[in-house]
Amino acid sequence: MAQFNYIAVDSNGKKIKGSSEAENSFTLAARLRKQSITIISAERIEEKRIKKDKKPGNSFFSLTKRITTEDLVIFYRQLSTMVDAGVQLVDSLDVLADQAGNPTFQKVLKDVKRNIEAGESFSSALARYSHIFPVLGISMIKAAEIGGNLGNILSQLATYVEDKDKIDKKIKSATSYPRFILIFFGLVLSGVVFGLIPKFKDIFESFGADLPGITLVMIAISDFAKNNILYEIILIIGLIAGFKVFARSDRGRHFIDGMKFKIPVFGKMAVKSTIARFCKTLGTLTKNSVQLVDALIISAETANNVVIQEIVEDVKKNVTGGASLAGSMQNHAIFPVMMVKMIAVGEQSGAMEIMLEKVSEFYDRQFNSSIDGLTSIIEPVLMIGLGAIALIVVLAVYLPIFQMSGMIGG
Repeated sequence: MAQFNYIAVDSNGKKIKGSSEAENSFTLAARLRKQSITIISAERIEEKRIKKDKKPGNSFFSLTKRITTEDLVIFYRQLSTMVDAGVQLVDSLDVLADQAGNPTFQKVLKDVKRNIEAGESFSSALARYSHIFPVLGISMIKAAEIGGNLGNILSQLATYVEDKDKIDKKIKSATSYPRFILIFFGLVLSGVVFGLIPKFKDIFESFGADLPGITLVMIAISDFAKNNILYEIILIIGLIAGFKVFARSDRGRHFIDGMKFKIPVFGKMAVKSTIARFCKTLGTLTKNSVQLVDALIISAETANNVVIQEIVEDVKKNVTGGASLAGSMQNHAIFPVMMVKMIAVGEQSGAMEIMLEKVSEFYDRQFNSSIDGLTSIIEPVLMIGLGAIALIVVLAVYLPIFQMSGMIGG
């Protein structure tokens, strides 16, 4: 006998969660059917531990191909089309597994299909691979299994994944150029400090000339860097390792995630991006009949920020206690006043999903315009800053040469 956790609905359509022993999921479903209870999903308790060990492509030495956002989007789009056309879910998965260009994703889809044939629900089969399929998608598919309309929900999922990927790529694009410039200039500056300055120092000392202050400072920096290089390497490695350990701790994550919203310029962008994603997720879930409390939990998880998760947890407690969503959000400064007011109007008019979508679109536009503005400003700022550093280095090296040339000429 195995222990199963199950989700089911009774004859009145009320969702039930429970745990029971049975030989297999079919036996459990048959027993509950006699009590007018229909199984939605059933899962062996011990299998939860196996999930973490079955992540394809996660090992450093693994040769399996990584599953990309494009793989997910194509999967959701094609499955939506096939389901809407009346093709059975198992047959659809079989076709999509054969057509999958990614061998790793092909194995996952075949495993999902086998689990459905063994009696699991679609959402439960996908939940085995929650590191691949977003929690949002699994929850929406659960709602579709109760209320129907799976094809439309899969289409919405594809759009959601595409929009999220566009935002992520835009952030990476905006930060990749500054990172490249800073790394390149850092390497050049290291070459000057460890290679060029020491050579010029020997030349200056051979002439015995008085050096200007800026040159003396550069020589002092170069000498210190060369004489303490081992300590500097140890310090850098220690700082990186210490930061990683700190970032993994609860206190560290809380501090870093909180600082993301306080950094000048970038903090406001992070707030806009987070609000847009939160509202988009919450609106998509509530639109597809996911309970508000469950939708809040999932929306907080997709934000990938512990500060937001703590705030939403407090909002969830207030909503569970009977407070309105807008009223609960009003207590937290991270939610803009306009957003709270629009949600309040949505709650009063019964059109909260529409209002959440409007808020998401508004902050999406705000975020995109901020990214575009930052991209246009960051290049000249970087050039001015790096140019100033280059000028200091050039002056430090060539001022003594000009002085010595004047002395020789005189």
